[in-house]
This record gives sequence, structure tokens and C-alpha cells, in this order.
Amino acid sequence: MPENSQNSDSTSVEKVAEKARELEAIYDVVQDPLVLIDSDFNIQRANLATILFAKNNKYDELLDRKCYEVLYQRSDICPYCPKINVKPKDKNQTYSTPITREIFFRSEDKKQTLLLEFYPYPKQEDLFWMVEKISDVTKQRDKEEESFRMRNLASLGILISGIAHELNNPLTGISLTLQNLKANWQNQPPELIEKRLDMIKNDVSRAAIIVSDIISFAKTDKVKVTLGDIVETINRAKDTVIRLYPHLSKNIVWRISCDYEYQFPFHPGKMERLFMNLFRNSLQAFDYRPGEISIELRKTKNWLHIIVEDNAGGIPDAIIQKIFDPFFTSNKSGTGTGLGLSICHSIVKEHDGNISVKSVEQKTRFTISFPLTNDITEQNP
Repeated sequence: MPENSQNSDSTSVEKVAEKARELEAIYDVVQDPLVLIDSDFNIQRANLATILFAKNNKYDELLDRKCYEVLYQRSDICPYCPKINVKPKDKNQTYSTPITREIFFRSEDKKQTLLLEFYPYPKQEDLFWMVEKISDVTKQRDKEEESFRMRNLASLGILISGIAHELNNPLTGISLTLQNLKANWQNQPPELIEKRLDMIKNDVSRAAIIVSDIISFAKTDKVKVTLGDIVETINRAKDTVIRLYPHLSKNIVWRISCDYEYQFPFHPGKMERLFMNLFRNSLQAFDYRPGEISIELRKTKNWLHIIVEDNAGGIPDAIIQKIFDPFFTSNKSGTGTGLGLSICHSIVKEHDGNISVKSVEQKTRFTISFPLTNDITEQNP
């Protein structure tokens, strides 16, 4: 062989070797283990991080050994390995999107959360290998869990505040009624005292319903309904808010417009809370000013529509889309939790209904629609 040809071959080998060392330097810098695995689950290449991860001191001790033995100290193929299910594709096709698995791994009594990324590598037309990248995401997941716990604590605080907000109504009613009884019980006739006691009983029942709702907070059972008169429920809610907020209600004119008694299945306690929250919201918007709250009932073929409107000044366009969001409030005094209208929305949805709001000409109009069955609609001519 000519001397020039030998020198050329030697130079080519040196260049290939130099390129190989450059590639090794590149992937040795990667701090996550990188492993090239053949079709028989044998390790063919690995970077420096893999040696540290596998607790081996020599690179040669990794090669041609089963990946599941070296990396995960298993005697058989890992159950989370995607290699069995991956079919070889076009040799020229790129595999930029990895197959990922997140696993829990224990090494020397140390628990780790590992994110595994598998990149199929077409070796031949009907044969492929796999590049596996191992990332230790233990600290990242711990931070995420800690953040999740903090968010849960914050949500718990808001939930407790909301519970206090809801329980405040019946407790305020009980307190006011007891004060009235204590101041006047000697001079009041028995029937009036009995009426006051019934009011206390109703408020206690309302508080018990709220507590029951909290206990079953995580349950998805459908709300239990009974056939009832919605006009009677609306009037009861109106009387309750007037009793609870006598000063806010002092200058308010109430107008209820309906053709006849409307009966359909609903949960009496929750429906009363729905209208109490709407009426209280309107009273707070008036802020002791005179005004009018009107309630109108309309019936179409299959729907009952209840329109609650006040002329307290309307809702700004900037926030009207947010008023049903939990914990949203526009009260600048810092009172209130912003749960009232969210609870209204939830109760309406529990009854398979819809609720919407419009604000025009200094007026706010809530439209609540409930579906009526044929059996119910036929009762109302």
C-alpha cells in the first residue's frame, strides 16, 4: 500500500476518533444520565452521569449489561418500559417527541421521583434502539407539593370565611329574636311569643342545613327536591332579609308580580338561600338609600322565569362578568366574602336551571330560569 494512502487512512481514523471524543465531551457535560439501549435491553453507550447514577466506578462495567439490572437493580424488564410497545417506523423519521414515564425509585433508602424520557432510535429498517434520559425531579415535585399544600391552606381559610358568612344570617336572626323576647316577653301575648319561638326554630333549621351542606361538601349527590310554591318561598326570603337588615330595608319598596301560584320541585331551604342572597346583595347596593326591588314571575311552555330587578345604580361593565366567580367582591369596605352570588349560581345549577345578569339604565336585572316538566306545567293553566 502506498505511503500516502496509509497516511490518509491514519488521518481519517484520527479525525473520527477526535469527533467521538468531542461527542463524549458534549454528553458528559449533561448532568442527567443518558443511555443508549439496544433491542436486547443491553447498554451500548452512556454518559458520565449514568456511571454516578448506577454507582459504578468504570465505564466498561456498564456496557453490554441489561439496562434494568444496572440502572434499577431489577431482575426483569421494567414494567414502565415503553420499548416493548414501540414499533419501528421509517428509518428516516425523526423522533423528537419522547415517551415519558414518571416513577418512584428507592436507592439506598433514599426515595426519588424520576422522570424518564425515551427516544426511539432507528438502527436498521426493522430494528430500533432506545435513548433513555433520566431526570431526578424529586426536589421539583416536593416544591410543587408544598405549593399545593399552601394553596389548600389558603382555600381552607377562604372556605372557613365563607362558612361564617353563610351561618351569620340565621345566627343574626336568632340573636335579634332573642333580644326582642328578652326585652318584651312579660308584656307580649302567648301567641306572639310562640311566633318568635317559631322564628328561632326556623333559623336553627337553616343553620343546620348549612352545616349539613358543609359536611356533604365533597359529595356529588343530586339535590333532594319536593313540590313547593316558589312564590311562598320568595316571600319568606324577603321577610327574612327585612328582619335581618331592618335599616337597609327601611326605604325599600318591594313589588312581587305573579299571575298565580307557581309550584315545581325544588329544595326549599336552598331556594330560600338563593333569593336571600340576591335580596341582600340588592340591599347592600342601595346602601341605605331609597329604592325599589321588583320580582316578576313568567312562565313559558317548559320554563319558569324569575326576574329580580333593583334600581340601585347597576353593575359596572368591567366587573359584571366576574360577579358569579367564587370570592369575588366589589365591596370596598372589606366586608363580605364574595360568596353570595357564587352560591346563587351553584343552587340554580343544582336545580338544572340558568342564571344571567344584565345592567342597564342604573338597574340590575337577574333572570333565573328553571325547567318545568309536563306534569307540572299542566297544573298551571
